[in-house]
Amino acid sequence: MDFQAFIFCGRGAKLTPFSNVRGDTGVPKALLPVANRSMIEFVLDWCEQAQFKEVNLVIDASDADELEESLKKYREVRGHYFGLLSQSVGSNHAHYLKKPSPINIIPSKCENTGECLKNELLDKITGDFVLLPCDFITDIPPQVFLDQYLNKDPENLAMAVYYHNGFENIDKKHLKQFLTVYSENLESVSKPVLLDVYSKDDVDKTKYLQIRSQMLWRYPNSSVSTKLLNSFIYFCSHELVNLLKDETEKGAGELDSDSEAVDSLATSFQNTSFLKGKKKLIKDPINCNKSLGKLFRDLSRRSWQHVKPRETIGIFVLPEIGLFIRSNSLSAYMESNRYVLKIKQTAIQQRTTDGSSAIGADSMVGNNCAILEKTNIKRSVLGDNCKVGKRCRIVGCVVLDNVEIDDETQLENVIIGRNAKIGKKSKLTNCYVEGSYIVNEKSTLKGETLTSIYIDDEDYASSLLDSDSSGSESDYTDEYYDDEDYVDDGLFDR
Repeated sequence: MDFQAFIFCGRGAKLTPFSNVRGDTGVPKALLPVANRSMIEFVLDWCEQAQFKEVNLVIDASDADELEESLKKYREVRGHYFGLLSQSVGSNHAHYLKKPSPINIIPSKCENTGECLKNELLDKITGDFVLLPCDFITDIPPQVFLDQYLNKDPENLAMAVYYHNGFENIDKKHLKQFLTVYSENLESVSKPVLLDVYSKDDVDKTKYLQIRSQMLWRYPNSSVSTKLLNSFIYFCSHELVNLLKDETEKGAGELDSDSEAVDSLATSFQNTSFLKGKKKLIKDPINCNKSLGKLFRDLSRRSWQHVKPRETIGIFVLPEIGLFIRSNSLSAYMESNRYVLKIKQTAIQQRTTDGSSAIGADSMVGNNCAILEKTNIKRSVLGDNCKVGKRCRIVGCVVLDNVEIDDETQLENVIIGRNAKIGKKSKLTNCYVEGSYIVNEKSTLKGETLTSIYIDDEDYASSLLDSDSSGSESDYTDEYYDDEDYVDDGLFDR
């Protein structure tokens, strides 16, 4: 497909202390391992199935070099298998093969995703494009998404993808609820249309949901859902680029005044169903200095908030026959690992120092791990170069690289960061252990987050205080750079 894909590799504030928001103990969110593979590789595999024209990874400039180095092996393996496939097909049928899509890295210095899209990506977009998060895993093939988009209504400017949570073990506290307003698939509207999104906290404060009358006039058969989650996947037409560009930019003002330029623009879009019956987009000021979730919310409001109709934003709710999960919180990250382990429930031969250790078929152990006698590992993932002592019990855990676990330790539903050490006869349940942290011997902990205290880290300490005082962070703003809580930003006077 001639789509450009842009993958936003967020900082992962909700994945602390394992992401690199705090510094050297973590890794960039896109490189956090899920079943011993970087989470970005699952997204890249999905993009490879879609055969996008190119794939661009948008990441903070300070993390660009580390991401580039990590992707070297992925590129080599992909190129190797393409070479083998080319040899097996032969020269007579080589024209049926499509070379792997190029993977580019775009360093960004923007503070949020909307600003990044407008200031750093618009000039690179040459056709229809898709915006993706770096943390999703799904068994729904990309062709399902593409078919929905290609069969969209002519007036649709983009398509937002929503899904239902299919994992019962994800902590509901981290799935902050939003009220998603959308039209039904009725005679008046051939495809569902996204209309608005409200924060549940904001609705709880006002005690009722305030819906604008003009929306109900235009879409009288609207639905409100508290169960839909935003996947942060947006399939967009190229016309969105022209809409988001400033009127003062070169060419924009000319298109409004020069009829020949307008006719030329309409002619260039004649192969698409968009702009049928009109010469140009209806422009009005759009503030892009916000997260993508808020930006597309504002775009969806344009379809009903004006006297003259604006273009619509379609909505596609993923069918529940497939699974979709985002590793955008610690509990979801744990479930992502378990989900991949279930897919790979085959016997895995690992290196151990003693044959009496039991490693379940639903577990995965990395390279160069040493596991001593009478240790039991179930439904867990161990990274590379880990050392596990005697008579340990590890159940439902995610252990990153270079971790040392001493004798007679019991771990259940625990995530342990790189280079951490767990003391002898410790018992941890539902805990998170930061990288390089040392847990003392005979520690018994439940539901704790163990992190080192940095006295000079005033910004991080103040951010924790701000987060605690305002409640949980919004799940609507966890891409690229975290934003403030998702509340009504005064777009309407009520």
